[in-house]
Amino acid sequence: MEKLELPVPVAVFCRDLLRWYQRHRRDLPWRRRLEPYPVLLAEVMLQQTQVKTVVPYYRRFLKRYPTLEDLAESDEDEVLALWSGLGYYSRARNLRRAARQICDRHGGEFPRTYEEMIRLPGVGRYTAGAVLSIACGQPLPVLDGNIRRLFARYLKMDGVSSGDDSPPLWDLLTRISRFAAAREEVSDLNQALMELGALVCTPRSPSCGRCPLEGSCLGLQAGVQEKLPLPRARRAVRRLSYAVAVIRHRDRYLLGRNRESEFLKGMWEFPRIPVKVGERNLGAKTLEEAFRCQLGLSLSIDGLLKPVRHQITYRRLTLHPAVATLRTAAPPAGLVWTDPGTDRSYPIPAYVTKIAKLYRRTQGRI
Repeated sequence: MEKLELPVPVAVFCRDLLRWYQRHRRDLPWRRRLEPYPVLLAEVMLQQTQVKTVVPYYRRFLKRYPTLEDLAESDEDEVLALWSGLGYYSRARNLRRAARQICDRHGGEFPRTYEEMIRLPGVGRYTAGAVLSIACGQPLPVLDGNIRRLFARYLKMDGVSSGDDSPPLWDLLTRISRFAAAREEVSDLNQALMELGALVCTPRSPSCGRCPLEGSCLGLQAGVQEKLPLPRARRAVRRLSYAVAVIRHRDRYLLGRNRESEFLKGMWEFPRIPVKVGERNLGAKTLEEAFRCQLGLSLSIDGLLKPVRHQITYRRLTLHPAVATLRTAAPPAGLVWTDPGTDRSYPIPAYVTKIAKLYRRTQGRI
Protein backbone atom coordinates (compact mmCIF):
# COMPACT_ATOMS: atom_id res chain seq x y z
CA MET A 1 0.00 0.00 0.00
CA GLU A 2 1.44 3.35 -1.08
CA LYS A 3 2.06 5.64 1.87
CA LEU A 4 0.92 9.22 1.47
CA GLU A 5 2.92 12.11 2.92
CA LEU A 6 2.16 15.79 3.34
CA PRO A 7 4.26 18.20 1.25
CA VAL A 8 4.97 20.24 4.42
CA PRO A 9 5.69 19.21 8.03
CA VAL A 10 2.51 18.11 9.81
CA ALA A 11 3.00 20.85 12.42
CA VAL A 12 2.94 23.52 9.70
CA PHE A 13 -0.07 21.93 8.01
CA CYS A 14 -2.06 21.87 11.27
CA ARG A 15 -1.00 25.38 12.28
CA ASP A 16 -2.06 26.98 8.99
CA LEU A 17 -5.33 25.06 8.89
CA LEU A 18 -6.30 25.85 12.51
CA ARG A 19 -5.48 29.55 12.14
CA TRP A 20 -7.74 29.73 9.10
CA TYR A 21 -10.52 27.87 10.92
CA GLN A 22 -10.46 30.20 13.91
CA ARG A 23 -10.99 33.18 11.60
CA HIS A 24 -13.47 31.76 9.10
CA ARG A 25 -15.53 28.99 10.68
CA ARG A 26 -19.29 29.34 10.46
CA ASP A 27 -21.41 29.81 13.57
CA LEU A 28 -23.40 26.59 13.24
CA PRO A 29 -25.77 25.48 16.02
CA TRP A 30 -24.09 22.09 16.59
CA ARG A 31 -20.77 23.84 17.24
CA ARG A 32 -22.23 25.54 20.31
CA ARG A 33 -22.76 22.23 22.09
CA LEU A 34 -19.87 19.86 21.41
CA GLU A 35 -21.36 16.88 23.20
CA PRO A 36 -21.80 13.38 21.71
CA TYR A 37 -25.57 13.39 21.20
CA PRO A 38 -25.89 16.79 19.43
CA VAL A 39 -22.80 16.05 17.32
CA LEU A 40 -24.19 12.64 16.34
CA LEU A 41 -27.52 14.22 15.40
CA ALA A 42 -25.78 16.83 13.24
CA GLU A 43 -23.51 14.32 11.52
CA VAL A 44 -26.42 12.00 10.70
CA MET A 45 -28.53 14.87 9.34
CA LEU A 46 -25.63 16.20 7.27
CA GLN A 47 -25.20 12.92 5.38
CA GLN A 48 -26.16 13.66 1.76
CA THR A 49 -27.77 16.95 2.86
CA GLN A 50 -26.59 20.57 2.71
CA VAL A 51 -25.96 22.62 5.85
CA LYS A 52 -28.58 25.29 5.03
CA THR A 53 -31.23 22.57 4.76
CA VAL A 54 -30.18 20.84 7.97
CA VAL A 55 -30.07 23.84 10.33
CA PRO A 56 -33.85 24.32 10.88
CA TYR A 57 -34.40 20.54 11.12
CA TYR A 58 -31.59 20.24 13.67
CA ARG A 59 -33.03 22.99 15.84
CA ARG A 60 -36.58 21.55 15.77
CA PHE A 61 -35.36 18.03 16.44
CA LEU A 62 -33.17 19.02 19.38
CA LYS A 63 -35.98 21.12 20.85
CA ARG A 64 -38.35 18.14 20.68
CA TYR A 65 -35.74 15.58 21.83
CA PRO A 66 -33.17 17.53 23.87
CA THR A 67 -31.52 14.42 25.33
CA LEU A 68 -30.60 10.96 24.17
CA GLU A 69 -33.10 9.52 26.64
CA ASP A 70 -35.90 11.61 25.12
CA LEU A 71 -35.11 10.20 21.69
CA ALA A 72 -34.87 6.64 23.02
CA GLU A 73 -38.38 6.92 24.47
CA SER A 74 -39.84 8.50 21.33
CA ASP A 75 -42.46 7.11 18.97
CA GLU A 76 -41.03 6.23 15.55
CA ASP A 77 -43.86 7.96 13.69
CA GLU A 78 -43.21 11.18 15.61
CA VAL A 79 -39.51 10.99 14.75
CA LEU A 80 -40.26 10.42 11.07
CA ALA A 81 -42.81 13.24 11.08
CA LEU A 82 -40.20 15.62 12.45
CA TRP A 83 -37.79 14.36 9.78
CA SER A 84 -40.35 14.80 6.96
CA GLY A 85 -38.85 16.60 3.99
CA LEU A 86 -35.24 15.90 4.97
CA GLY A 87 -35.18 12.61 3.08
CA TYR A 88 -33.17 9.42 3.57
CA TYR A 89 -35.54 8.32 6.32
CA SER A 90 -33.47 5.28 7.30
CA ARG A 91 -31.18 7.82 8.99
CA ALA A 92 -33.95 8.81 11.38
CA ARG A 93 -34.87 5.21 12.15
CA ASN A 94 -31.25 4.26 12.79
CA LEU A 95 -30.71 7.33 14.97
CA ARG A 96 -33.65 6.35 17.16
CA ARG A 97 -32.45 2.74 17.30
CA ALA A 98 -28.97 3.94 18.28
CA ALA A 99 -30.42 6.02 21.13
CA ARG A 100 -32.37 3.02 22.40
CA GLN A 101 -29.29 0.81 22.18
CA ILE A 102 -27.18 3.30 24.14
CA CYS A 103 -29.81 3.49 26.86
CA ASP A 104 -30.42 -0.27 26.97
CA ARG A 105 -26.82 -1.51 26.74
CA HIS A 106 -24.79 1.39 28.08
CA GLY A 107 -27.08 2.79 30.76
CA GLY A 108 -27.57 6.00 28.80
CA GLU A 109 -23.82 6.73 28.76
CA PHE A 110 -22.56 7.48 25.28
CA PRO A 111 -19.95 4.96 24.05
CA ARG A 112 -16.44 6.37 24.37
CA THR A 113 -14.57 3.76 22.33
CA TYR A 114 -14.48 3.35 18.58
CA GLU A 115 -15.29 -0.36 18.86
CA GLU A 116 -18.50 0.35 20.78
CA MET A 117 -19.44 3.32 18.64
CA ILE A 118 -19.16 1.46 15.36
CA ARG A 119 -21.71 -1.11 16.58
CA LEU A 120 -24.48 1.48 16.79
CA PRO A 121 -27.14 1.31 14.04
CA GLY A 122 -26.33 3.61 11.14
CA VAL A 123 -22.87 4.52 12.46
CA GLY A 124 -19.94 3.90 10.11
CA ARG A 125 -16.26 4.69 10.26
CA TYR A 126 -16.70 8.36 9.41
CA THR A 127 -19.54 9.04 11.88
CA ALA A 128 -17.79 7.21 14.72
CA GLY A 129 -14.61 9.19 14.14
CA ALA A 130 -16.46 12.49 13.82
CA VAL A 131 -18.41 12.12 17.07
CA LEU A 132 -15.51 10.79 19.16
CA SER A 133 -12.98 13.32 17.85
CA ILE A 134 -15.19 16.43 17.78
CA ALA A 135 -17.16 15.80 20.98
CA CYS A 136 -14.70 13.72 23.00
CA GLY A 137 -11.30 14.85 21.75
CA GLN A 138 -10.17 11.39 20.73
CA PRO A 139 -7.40 11.26 18.08
CA LEU A 140 -9.46 9.68 15.31
CA PRO A 141 -9.59 10.61 11.62
CA VAL A 142 -12.62 11.64 9.57
CA LEU A 143 -13.00 11.28 5.82
CA ASP A 144 -16.07 12.67 4.12
CA GLY A 145 -16.63 13.91 0.59
CA ASN A 146 -15.27 17.39 1.33
CA ILE A 147 -12.07 16.05 2.88
CA ARG A 148 -11.58 13.45 0.14
CA ARG A 149 -11.85 16.19 -2.52
CA LEU A 150 -9.50 18.49 -0.61
CA PHE A 151 -6.73 15.90 -0.34
CA ALA A 152 -7.19 14.64 -3.90
CA ARG A 153 -6.23 18.15 -4.98
CA TYR A 154 -3.73 18.98 -2.24
CA LEU A 155 -1.72 15.78 -2.80
CA LYS A 156 -2.49 15.58 -6.55
CA MET A 157 -3.96 12.11 -6.17
CA ASP A 158 -4.31 11.12 -9.83
CA GLY A 159 -6.74 8.31 -10.55
CA VAL A 160 -8.75 8.81 -7.36
CA SER A 161 -12.48 9.35 -7.81
CA SER A 162 -14.73 11.36 -5.50
CA GLY A 163 -16.28 8.10 -4.29
CA ASP A 164 -13.08 6.21 -3.45
CA ASP A 165 -12.59 5.07 0.15
CA SER A 166 -8.80 5.33 -0.01
CA PRO A 167 -6.92 3.27 2.63
CA PRO A 168 -3.72 5.34 2.16
CA LEU A 169 -5.69 8.53 2.83
CA TRP A 170 -7.27 7.03 5.96
CA ASP A 171 -3.74 6.15 7.11
CA LEU A 172 -2.48 9.69 6.52
CA LEU A 173 -5.45 11.22 8.34
CA THR A 174 -4.89 8.85 11.26
CA ARG A 175 -1.30 10.04 11.58
CA ILE A 176 -2.38 13.69 11.39
CA SER A 177 -5.09 13.22 14.03
CA ARG A 178 -2.62 11.60 16.41
CA PHE A 179 -0.27 14.53 16.00
CA ALA A 180 -3.09 16.87 17.02
CA ALA A 181 -3.75 14.84 20.17
CA ALA A 182 -4.93 17.64 22.47
CA ARG A 183 -8.73 17.81 22.66
CA GLU A 184 -9.06 21.30 21.26
CA GLU A 185 -6.70 20.56 18.37
CA VAL A 186 -8.17 17.30 17.10
CA SER A 187 -11.75 18.56 17.49
CA ASP A 188 -11.03 21.79 15.66
CA LEU A 189 -8.71 20.15 13.15
CA ASN A 190 -11.30 17.69 11.87
CA GLN A 191 -13.94 20.43 11.72
CA ALA A 192 -11.43 22.65 9.90
CA LEU A 193 -10.86 20.01 7.23
CA MET A 194 -14.61 19.69 6.66
CA GLU A 195 -15.05 23.47 6.64
CA LEU A 196 -12.22 24.11 4.18
CA GLY A 197 -13.70 21.60 1.76
CA ALA A 198 -17.19 23.08 2.14
CA LEU A 199 -16.27 26.77 1.84
CA VAL A 200 -13.05 26.99 -0.20
CA CYS A 201 -12.09 23.71 -1.89
CA THR A 202 -15.53 23.41 -3.44
CA PRO A 203 -16.52 20.90 -6.14
CA ARG A 204 -16.52 23.56 -8.84
CA SER A 205 -14.31 26.64 -9.13
CA PRO A 206 -12.34 26.25 -5.86
CA SER A 207 -11.30 29.56 -4.29
CA CYS A 208 -7.59 28.76 -4.19
CA GLY A 209 -6.59 32.35 -3.39
CA ARG A 210 -8.45 32.06 -0.05
CA CYS A 211 -6.96 28.71 0.93
CA PRO A 212 -4.46 28.51 3.81
CA LEU A 213 -2.80 25.55 2.05
CA GLU A 214 -2.42 27.35 -1.30
CA GLY A 215 1.37 27.56 -1.12
CA SER A 216 1.88 23.81 -0.78
CA CYS A 217 -1.03 22.43 -2.86
CA LEU A 218 0.40 20.02 -5.43
CA GLY A 219 -2.74 20.06 -7.55
CA LEU A 220 -2.67 23.86 -7.78
CA GLN A 221 1.03 23.84 -8.67
CA ALA A 222 0.29 21.43 -11.53
CA GLY A 223 -2.77 23.43 -12.62
CA VAL A 224 -5.09 20.42 -12.28
CA GLN A 225 -7.03 21.42 -9.16
CA GLU A 226 -10.32 21.73 -11.04
CA LYS A 227 -9.87 18.31 -12.68
CA LEU A 228 -9.47 16.43 -9.40
CA PRO A 229 -10.89 14.25 -8.05
CA LEU A 230 -12.25 12.24 -10.95
CA PRO A 231 -16.06 12.07 -11.07
CA ARG A 232 -17.48 9.01 -9.37
CA ALA A 233 -19.38 6.39 -11.31
CA ARG A 234 -23.06 7.18 -10.96
CA ARG A 235 -25.72 4.62 -10.27
CA ALA A 236 -28.13 4.10 -13.15
CA VAL A 237 -31.25 6.23 -12.83
CA ARG A 238 -34.60 4.45 -12.54
CA ARG A 239 -37.57 6.30 -13.98
CA LEU A 240 -40.89 5.44 -12.38
CA SER A 241 -44.41 6.76 -13.01
CA TYR A 242 -47.36 6.71 -10.63
CA ALA A 243 -50.89 7.98 -10.47
CA VAL A 244 -51.81 9.42 -7.08
CA ALA A 245 -55.34 10.04 -5.85
CA VAL A 246 -55.78 13.53 -4.40
CA ILE A 247 -58.94 13.19 -2.31
CA ARG A 248 -59.83 16.25 -0.25
CA HIS A 249 -62.53 16.90 2.32
CA ARG A 250 -62.60 20.48 3.59
CA ASP A 251 -58.99 21.18 4.57
CA ARG A 252 -57.89 17.57 4.87
CA TYR A 253 -56.53 14.99 2.45
CA LEU A 254 -56.84 11.22 2.47
CA LEU A 255 -53.47 9.57 3.16
CA GLY A 256 -52.41 5.99 3.75
CA ARG A 257 -49.29 4.44 5.22
CA ASN A 258 -46.79 2.94 2.82
CA ARG A 259 -46.11 -0.55 4.18
CA GLU A 260 -44.77 -2.38 1.14
CA SER A 261 -42.98 -0.09 -1.31
CA GLU A 262 -39.22 -0.41 -1.81
CA PHE A 263 -38.87 3.28 -0.94
CA LEU A 264 -40.68 5.67 1.42
CA LYS A 265 -41.69 2.69 3.53
CA GLY A 266 -43.48 3.74 6.70
CA MET A 267 -44.36 7.19 5.31
CA TRP A 268 -47.90 8.49 4.82
CA GLU A 269 -48.75 9.23 1.20
CA PHE A 270 -51.57 9.85 -1.21
CA PRO A 271 -52.94 6.54 -2.51
CA ARG A 272 -50.47 5.67 -5.26
CA ILE A 273 -50.46 3.11 -8.10
CA PRO A 274 -47.88 2.47 -10.85
CA VAL A 275 -48.78 3.53 -14.40
CA LYS A 276 -47.19 3.30 -17.82
CA VAL A 277 -47.53 6.66 -19.49
CA GLY A 278 -48.63 6.60 -23.12
CA GLU A 279 -50.79 3.49 -23.00
CA ARG A 280 -54.15 5.25 -22.56
CA ASN A 281 -54.19 4.36 -18.88
CA LEU A 282 -54.63 7.88 -17.53
CA GLY A 283 -58.28 8.17 -18.50
CA ALA A 284 -60.81 8.62 -15.70
CA LYS A 285 -62.51 5.24 -16.10
CA THR A 286 -59.22 3.37 -16.37
CA LEU A 287 -57.84 5.05 -13.26
CA GLU A 288 -61.01 4.46 -11.30
CA GLU A 289 -60.82 0.75 -12.10
CA ALA A 290 -57.10 0.61 -11.28
CA PHE A 291 -57.53 2.24 -7.88
CA ARG A 292 -60.46 -0.07 -7.11
CA CYS A 293 -58.61 -3.25 -8.09
CA GLN A 294 -55.21 -2.40 -6.59
CA LEU A 295 -56.15 -0.47 -3.45
CA GLY A 296 -59.84 -1.18 -2.90
CA LEU A 297 -60.73 2.49 -3.36
CA SER A 298 -64.05 3.44 -4.91
CA LEU A 299 -63.41 6.81 -6.56
CA SER A 300 -64.78 9.26 -9.07
CA ILE A 301 -61.92 10.90 -10.97
CA ASP A 302 -62.71 14.58 -11.46
CA GLY A 303 -59.61 15.57 -13.41
CA LEU A 304 -55.82 15.45 -13.66
CA LEU A 305 -53.30 18.02 -12.45
CA LYS A 306 -50.06 18.54 -14.33
CA PRO A 307 -47.40 15.92 -13.59
CA VAL A 308 -45.09 16.46 -10.61
CA ARG A 309 -41.48 15.30 -10.76
CA HIS A 310 -39.64 14.20 -7.66
CA GLN A 311 -36.29 12.48 -7.11
CA ILE A 312 -35.45 9.99 -4.35
CA THR A 313 -31.76 9.01 -4.52
CA TYR A 314 -31.38 7.30 -7.94
CA ARG A 315 -35.14 7.11 -8.57
CA ARG A 316 -36.83 9.79 -10.68
CA LEU A 317 -40.54 9.77 -10.11
CA THR A 318 -43.19 11.25 -12.38
CA LEU A 319 -46.39 11.59 -10.37
CA HIS A 320 -49.74 12.14 -12.07
CA PRO A 321 -52.13 13.65 -9.50
CA ALA A 322 -55.74 12.60 -10.10
CA VAL A 323 -58.23 14.80 -8.26
CA ALA A 324 -60.88 12.42 -6.99
CA THR A 325 -64.01 12.10 -4.87
CA LEU A 326 -64.53 9.18 -2.51
CA ARG A 327 -67.73 7.32 -3.39
CA THR A 328 -68.08 5.63 -0.01
CA ALA A 329 -69.23 7.30 3.22
CA ALA A 330 -66.03 6.32 5.02
CA PRO A 331 -62.54 5.54 3.69
CA PRO A 332 -61.20 1.97 3.79
CA ALA A 333 -59.29 0.85 6.89
CA GLY A 334 -55.75 2.23 7.03
CA LEU A 335 -56.53 5.58 5.41
CA VAL A 336 -56.87 8.78 7.42
CA TRP A 337 -58.04 12.34 6.83
CA THR A 338 -55.28 14.80 7.71
CA ASP A 339 -53.79 18.15 6.77
CA PRO A 340 -50.18 17.39 5.75
CA GLY A 341 -49.28 21.06 6.09
CA THR A 342 -50.09 21.38 9.79
CA ASP A 343 -50.57 17.91 11.28
CA ARG A 344 -47.11 16.73 12.37
CA SER A 345 -48.30 13.39 13.72
CA TYR A 346 -48.05 11.73 10.29
CA PRO A 347 -44.64 11.55 8.57
CA ILE A 348 -45.04 12.55 4.93
CA PRO A 349 -42.59 12.68 2.01
CA ALA A 350 -41.87 15.99 0.30
CA TYR A 351 -43.82 15.09 -2.84
CA VAL A 352 -47.09 15.09 -0.85
CA THR A 353 -46.52 18.73 0.06
CA LYS A 354 -45.69 19.56 -3.57
CA ILE A 355 -48.91 18.05 -4.84
CA ALA A 356 -51.03 19.62 -2.07
CA LYS A 357 -49.65 23.06 -3.00
CA LEU A 358 -50.31 22.41 -6.68
CA TYR A 359 -53.90 21.37 -5.91
CA ARG A 360 -54.56 24.51 -3.88
CA ARG A 361 -53.22 26.71 -6.70
CA THR A 362 -55.44 25.06 -9.30
CA GLN A 363 -58.52 24.51 -7.13
CA GLY A 364 -61.71 25.28 -9.05
CA ARG A 365 -60.01 24.93 -12.44
CA ILE A 366 -60.16 21.15 -12.81
